Amino acid sequence: MSRYQVLKKLESTLEGFLQEAVRPEKVSIEGKRTIETLHEIAGESLRGRFINNQLSGWFSQNSRLLESKSLSESDITKVANFLGSIKSGLDESDPESIKLSEKIDDWRSRGVIPRRKLILKLKPKTGDKNLLNEFMNLLTKESQYINSGEFDNMHLLSALDDILRSAELKNDSMYAHLAGSMIYYLKANGYKVEPFVKRLKDIEQKRSERADK
Repeated sequence: MSRYQVLKKLESTLEGFLQEAVRPEKVSIEGKRTIETLHEIAGESLRGRFINNQLSGWFSQNSRLLESKSLSESDITKVANFLGSIKSGLDESDPESIKLSEKIDDWRSRGVIPRRKLILKLKPKTGDKNLLNEFMNLLTKESQYINSGEFDNMHLLSALDDILRSAELKNDSMYAHLAGSMIYYLKANGYKVEPFVKRLKDIEQKRSERADK
């Protein structure tokens, strides 16, 4: 064997060794990214955001995750806890949400079972101000909008219809928040609100899709 052939063989052997050496670390990093992504989805769900598309994409990308045996027991517990938190926020009247809930149940049947109560903490956004003050400011803004005279002598259902149209056309999240509050109030007073709920969900889904682009 020539010196060149010996060097090429050594190079190939070294390359194979290095690939095997870094493979566990690579798998570990990918696993952490997978869990971090699910953590973010759970956080969005906790905020009341529409997460069906994100969760469906996560399941699609990680369909072989359990078979790969790349997750430790603690990682599996984290995934189980996040999925359990997400499941509790899914809309049981929505067919797509029902399918996702069944998918979570399928993973649970395969051993992805929450081991402890999950206390999910939202990550603070950079530069967050006092959230209570921001919420109070939002309520003040909504009150001023309602009392602007635009809705004088208008039935609440008609006002809600107008506000949902504004939520569709404008980027200001105030309209969607105000619509959600009105829908809750109507529901509590015995009104049928399913069509309004569907409209608001569609609006939030489109908003989420625009934000992901």
